Amino acid sequence: MIVRLRYGRDLLTADLRGLRCQELKPATPRLVVPLAELVRASLDRPATGPPLHELASGRRVCTILVPDATRSASLPEVLPPVLHRLASAGLRPNAITVLVACGTHPPVPDAEVRALVGSLPAGMTLIQHDARDESVLRPAGTLPSGLAVRLHRALLDADLVVAISKVQHHYFAGFGGGPKLVFPGVAGYDEIQANHARVLDLAATPPRRHPGCEPGRLTGNPVAEEIAAASALRTPDFAVLLVDAEEGKPAWSEGGPLSACFPAACARAREMFELPGGPFDRIIVSAGGAPRDHTLIQAHKALDAACRFASPGAEVVFVAACDGGAGSPAMEPFLADPRPERILELLAEHYIQYGQTTLRLVEKTARFRVTALSALPAALQTRLGMTPAGDLGAILDRWREEAPGATVAVFPGPPVFPARPTDPVVQ
Repeated sequence: MIVRLRYGRDLLTADLRGLRCQELKPATPRLVVPLAELVRASLDRPATGPPLHELASGRRVCTILVPDATRSASLPEVLPPVLHRLASAGLRPNAITVLVACGTHPPVPDAEVRALVGSLPAGMTLIQHDARDESVLRPAGTLPSGLAVRLHRALLDADLVVAISKVQHHYFAGFGGGPKLVFPGVAGYDEIQANHARVLDLAATPPRRHPGCEPGRLTGNPVAEEIAAASALRTPDFAVLLVDAEEGKPAWSEGGPLSACFPAACARAREMFELPGGPFDRIIVSAGGAPRDHTLIQAHKALDAACRFASPGAEVVFVAACDGGAGSPAMEPFLADPRPERILELLAEHYIQYGQTTLRLVEKTARFRVTALSALPAALQTRLGMTPAGDLGAILDRWREEAPGATVAVFPGPPVFPARPTDPVVQ
C-alpha cells in the first residue's frame, strides 16, 4: 500500500508494500451534507431558541467571534450566510465587528487574516485579538477560583455575539472550540496563563501534570471547568459549531445557544475521532501539513495523539515540517534544557504554557523511539530526544528487513484518539 502524507505544503510518499498498513482516520459519515446546507439549517433551525435572523432583530452592535488559522472553521463559506441573516435583521456593516480569537497566538499579516475570513462587506471591522494589548481588555468578572478575567472590549460592548468555531479534541483542555473561543480566545494573557497552569498538580510530590487534563475529558478537568466558567461571563448569544470530516471539511453543524450546541458537538466529535486500535509497535504520524505543522507547538499535538496508540518502546515516525521553528520565543528556556525535572522546576516558579508543551513532548520521546522528518535543527531534535531522519523510505526498508509483514499504524491526520468512557459535558 502507498500512502501520501502531508508535510508542510508538500506530500511525502510512504511505500508500505511488504508491510501491513492500518490507517487510523476519523470515522467520516458515508453521506456528508454540503456545507451550505449544514450552515443554513444551523442558522434557520437551531437546536433550541429562535433562528439567527429573529434573534438579531432590534440589536444595535454585533460581534462575530471566529478562530484563527490554526483552528480554521471554513469561514469564507460560513460567514456569508451569517452576515446575510444579520443584514436581513437590520444590522448594517458598520455595526458588525469580526473578532479573530487568537488566544495567545500572535496576530498574522493583514493579507493572511483577510484570506482566513474571506470577503467582508465594506465598512465592516476586522480585528485580531492581542492578549497582551492591555488597551483592548476590560474586566468581565471574577471566577469562584479567584481568577479575575478580562475580555476584549468588542465582545463586552456588543449586544449580540455570534460565535463560529470548530469543535475538536484538545490535548489538555478536553475539547477546543465552543467556550474556548471566548476564553482563552479573547482574554488577557495573564489569566490565560493562570488557567493553563491548572494543567499542573503542584500539590503532588513531585509535581506532575494533572491526570484530568486529557483530550475528550471535561468533567474533572480543572482547565476545562474554568474555561466553561469564564466563557459564561459573556457567553455567545448564538453559536455555530462545526465538526470536521477526514479532509478538514465540516461533516456536522448545529446552531443555537452554546449550552445546547457544545454538548452535541462534543458527542459527535467523540463518535468520529475516538477509535479502537492498538497498541502498535510501529507508527507513522503526519501532523497534517500547513498550517498544522508550521511550528512544533502546533505539530506536537498530532504526535501526542498518535502515541496514545503506541506500545511501550514503539518506534514512531513523526512527519512534521516545523519550518516556522518552535513557534514562540517563550518556549526557548525549556528547549535549552528539556529535562522533565528542570521543566517542572521552571513551571513551578513561573508558568508558561509552552513549557507544558515541551514537557509533554519529552515525556513521549522518553517512552518511545521518535524518529523525526522535520526542518527543525538536528541538534534541537536530538536534545528533545528525537532521532533526525532524512529518508522515510530508508526507515520503511529497515522495518521490512526487521519484521516482514509487520503492522504499521499510519495516522495521516487529523489526529484521532483511543475510545474512552464518555464524561458529561460541563457548561
